[in-house]
Amino acid sequence: MELRFRASLVVLLCLGGVAVVDAGQDVCRDAPVAVQVLGSGGPFPRDGRASSSYLVWIDGRTRLLVDAGGGAFVRFGEAGARIEDLSLLAISHLHPDHVSDLPALLWLSQVFRTAPLPFVGPSGNDSLPPVDTFLDRLFGEADSAFPILSGTRGGGNAGVRLDVTAVDVTAAEPTLVLVTAELSVTALGVPHGNVPTIAYRTEVGGTSVVFGSDQTGANPAFVEFARGATVLVMHFAVTEATDGPRHARPSVVGQIARDAGVDTLVLSHLSGLDPAHPRYGDFSLSDLDASVAEVRASFAGNLIVAEDLYCLPVE
Repeated sequence: MELRFRASLVVLLCLGGVAVVDAGQDVCRDAPVAVQVLGSGGPFPRDGRASSSYLVWIDGRTRLLVDAGGGAFVRFGEAGARIEDLSLLAISHLHPDHVSDLPALLWLSQVFRTAPLPFVGPSGNDSLPPVDTFLDRLFGEADSAFPILSGTRGGGNAGVRLDVTAVDVTAAEPTLVLVTAELSVTALGVPHGNVPTIAYRTEVGGTSVVFGSDQTGANPAFVEFARGATVLVMHFAVTEATDGPRHARPSVVGQIARDAGVDTLVLSHLSGLDPAHPRYGDFSLSDLDASVAEVRASFAGNLIVAEDLYCLPVE
């Protein structure tokens, strides 16, 4: 079965016809566990999509936020999410379409939350700093981009304090980054060009959600990391014809979902350029149906093509 949706409606395309079901905020709040797509787009302003951002809801509260790309701040508010409810803010990597709304989300966050906010992101390399250094450059009290948010780094200005962990993206085994009474979260480095990048897996009771992030699909350990997931969110930026080195082709996405034996695959981070652009054909929105067909050649399970604010109960 394949699901396509727009805003608060979901259209189920199946052999029996077309059914429309509500995918609005009541779904998020009423389900014991739900995953919500805040931003289903990538780095280009196409199709009305915010950049990458996701929520995990548990018993009506938003417990995990993964990434905060452009537009995530607005979508976070539209979703009814609350920063005081978060158990973890997790960043996959430091490309702007995954982190650019951090200042907006954290501005005046101390008004709503006094307890430090656990925050996790990638270690660094020669191209990019580790996440703690990145945050110092954004929010440190001296010579930062936003010194007014130095409270996030233990300073005297605004922002809830962030309790930061940098995950070693070169580690062969997954790293446990959070354990609470409700959920656990593990992290694994995945290849995304020369950019240190992390995939995340969250376990809630007997369910699991894996956020694959931007990756080429070339790390064989990721299949085991995603093994048996209830929901796998994979980024779907490029077409089969692309020669780009940073994103998995649709056929690879389908093979990963098949080999990992996941129940439901969500395709997100959809990307597109204007048809007149010379690289139009490289990106998934240029011919989404053809790209989805490449996934379907390998993966026969439930398939969702993401839109902003869609909320999926996880069972």
